[in-house]
Amino acid sequence: MPQPLVRLATLEDAADVAALVRAVDLHYVGPEVAQALEPTQEMVERSMREQEGTRYALAYCDGHPVGLACFAVLRPGFRLSGLLFVKELFVESQARGQAVGALLMRWLADHARAQGLTRIDLTTDGTNTGAQAFYERLGAERMNKVFYRFNLSTDVLTGD
Repeated sequence: MPQPLVRLATLEDAADVAALVRAVDLHYVGPEVAQALEPTQEMVERSMREQEGTRYALAYCDGHPVGLACFAVLRPGFRLSGLLFVKELFVESQARGQAVGALLMRWLADHARAQGLTRIDLTTDGTNTGAQAFYERLGAERMNKVFYRFNLSTDVLTGD
């Protein structure tokens, strides 16, 4: 497999980003829960147009998208330096084992450093030992943190 190319996605890449976002959903939640491609692409385009915190990096091999990183820059961070938070890192099954994930992570690190950011934070599911081993091989430090979530589809935080 030729060396993949990683770059920041633009609005013109929305279809490629959406296809990989849908692949993430299919991988983790299956076809019963994953959204169809059209609403997925609408969400990607909306996030890009509104310039919310979401950014996407794409890995291409032979002109085909094979990897995706969904990330955001968060501030203030330690000593106001900010951080890059990785929400999703995904590599298509046919490109796994080809160092695409490591290339995406190195690209993210270079991108963060260029913006003066001093760290990358991410989470994995507690059962995703493959991802945990991958990040630790790259030098990530396992943190002793507790992760919380507010499910806004319930009556939590409604002000009542």
